[in-house]
Amino acid sequence: MDSLLRPLLDAPPPAVYLFCAAVIMAETALLPGIVLPTLSTLLLMGFLAERGTLHLGLALAVAVLSAVAGDQLAYWEGRWWGPRLARRVGRDRWQRAESAIARYGVPAVVAGRCLVGLRTLVPRVAGSAAMPYPRFAVGSVCAAVLWASAELLAGHLAAVVL
Repeated sequence: MDSLLRPLLDAPPPAVYLFCAAVIMAETALLPGIVLPTLSTLLLMGFLAERGTLHLGLALAVAVLSAVAGDQLAYWEGRWWGPRLARRVGRDRWQRAESAIARYGVPAVVAGRCLVGLRTLVPRVAGSAAMPYPRFAVGSVCAAVLWASAELLAGHLAAVVL
């Protein structure tokens, strides 16, 4: 495992921030991003902040901005191509997800950010369900702050314990 992480651990901080931002953003911005290790990425960022390689505040800003940017791209993809996406996922499942977004609104967006798998789909479903963009954007920002803070802090605390 150490040999897999060594290039990232030895990289200059700007490269680490850029790499982590790309992984976090791609998870929601790209439909295949569902397989990207964002949890591990955030834990690693928190660990590197405790180690002194990264600054915790900047790591949080990078994580939140990347998550929000990915959500926005996914929202607009759902808004423009929702019916096409529904065919890939299955119309029944897509319609149930749209109903949940319509019923619960911003709390559904926040919950979706915190659940693996749904994190990639919820912004697309919100766009397809025509959730008003300002409401979606507020939910996306709140969710990203909550999610990134919790994961970074867990990585930071794990580094203290280890």
